[in-house]
Amino acid sequence: MGWYVVRRALLSLLVILGTVTVTFYFSHLLPGNPATLYAGSNPSPEEIQRITQQYGFDKPPLVQYWIYITGIFSGNLGISNIVRQPVASLVFQALPNSLALAAMAAMIAAIIGIPLGILAARSRNRRLDSILRIFSMGLVAVPQFWSGLILQIVFFSTLHVLPLGGYGGSLFFFTQHPIPTITGSYVVDALLSGNFATEGRILWSLILPLATLSAYPIGVVIRQTRAAMIGTLNQDFIRTARAYGIPRREIEMKYALKNAFAPVLVSLGLIFAGSLIGVVFVEDIFVLQPGLGSLIRTGLGVGTTSTSISSPDVPLIIGVSVVVCIVYVVTNFAVDMIQLMMDRRINV
Repeated sequence: MGWYVVRRALLSLLVILGTVTVTFYFSHLLPGNPATLYAGSNPSPEEIQRITQQYGFDKPPLVQYWIYITGIFSGNLGISNIVRQPVASLVFQALPNSLALAAMAAMIAAIIGIPLGILAARSRNRRLDSILRIFSMGLVAVPQFWSGLILQIVFFSTLHVLPLGGYGGSLFFFTQHPIPTITGSYVVDALLSGNFATEGRILWSLILPLATLSAYPIGVVIRQTRAAMIGTLNQDFIRTARAYGIPRREIEMKYALKNAFAPVLVSLGLIFAGSLIGVVFVEDIFVLQPGLGSLIRTGLGVGTTSTSISSPDVPLIIGVSVVVCIVYVVTNFAVDMIQLMMDRRINV
């Protein structure tokens, strides 16, 4: 078990180093002056000179790589050339809200997807199974940017029952309903501070974003659970249990689901990590700030109006990419460890 954990930890570290190396190559070694790219639009010669010295662009590539990688692992992701603040502080200010959204989407996918997947497996090749398969395929096929806009049109513009966007339903909600900053996530902080009225308003405003973000994961979990359950129900130990007269419900919930849960757990971990990508679109559509979505929008040089476009903020985009990669790798490592504790056959 110990060697397996060490091996997975080393592999995760190699993935992070590989990603950091790729971002270094594209940001430092491509033709042209990278200092001009980092400086943004219309930089002065003094600004280019300052960035050249700051990032070591006038030094050999190996020295640049050492400066780059030690900066990242010490938490120095550079300075945003649009916001003029450290990228690390901007990312860690935005990350808690995005992580909370991704975690809630994964939870919703598990709560809805696993029972429906079991139901589809129990009804294999019958009408209910066909309906659930079409339903799950539809959820997987619909793009999030389209479903988010449709939900806004239906529930805000037509039915007037849910807010259009923003935490609490307004961009100025926290000016009127302040909450203490504990973790940086509005959902978690309102709950931990005991401000349940504000928590309710926040969750109410997140119904449409979470419906948009969790649609694809629900479809994946339904299909994954169905396939895993069908595979397990066809194994010999399940036939033996049936021969002993053990009730069907007990066989499915106590024996089959336990053995089928490992691949579902892996898919849930990947869904959580992958939702960090989807959350960028959802936060942008529903104007949920701060978050990685608004940060990416800023990094791409796109303002709040379609006419305010400037040069990309390279340090900010690279910083967000590196942090998301690290979260993705750490999440997969955590899933591997949970899977190891649940299924000791992995260690064999």
